[in-house]
Amino acid sequence: MADESNVLPTSRIVRWVAIGALLAFALALYFRDGRTLPPLTAPAAASATTPADQPVN
Repeated sequence: MADESNVLPTSRIVRWVAIGALLAFALALYFRDGRTLPPLTAPAAASATTPADQPVN
């Protein structure tokens, strides 16, 4: 009978490390920029320039 060991293959370890790194990178981007971005379903602004009759804040 074959002797089974609990050793993980190197490819599986590398795969899980890569997935963990991608998740950490995505979370870092979210906490850096994601909370200040408008939602994708928000209506687009009417114009990119500020009208002359409204003061700039």
